[in-house]
Amino acid sequence: MRRVRHPSETGMTLVEMLVVLVIIGIAGGAVTLGMGAANRGASAENEARRLSARIRMAADDVMVTDRAVAFTADARGYGFLAWDGRRWAASDTPLLARHDLPSGVTLSGVTPAPVPIGIDGMGGTIDARIGSTRDSWRVRYDGMTVTTTAGAAS
Repeated sequence: MRRVRHPSETGMTLVEMLVVLVIIGIAGGAVTLGMGAANRGASAENEARRLSARIRMAADDVMVTDRAVAFTADARGYGFLAWDGRRWAASDTPLLARHDLPSGVTLSGVTPAPVPIGIDGMGGTIDARIGSTRDSWRVRYDGMTVTTTAGAAS
């Protein structure tokens, strides 16, 4: 005697299909993130572009909030300070928090003294050189614009 299948007994259930889609999504995401991490590495270019973007964010923060912000750096990294009325203190804005450079990347040409970030050319100037064994970059801020150029001399 032959058993007759009902339409609900053939194929995959909705739950099974969703489980398969989730597994494919997780695997695809892991591969994508892995490829991105392999390309990023600890390159001076990535760090120079990050510094450039963060200086722009600091200048935007000054323009929007009208509070004093300054750039500071040392051999291991850089960060932004905010004026609290009495002294420079670490910025409470998460996007302006301190950033430590990855190993193999160096920062030179900047002083640890706070450099005020201003708008309309009223701030200080920054001329930083970021280098690694593979490449070197220069990030310049003139008080109004930030430029990032390749092949800077260390």
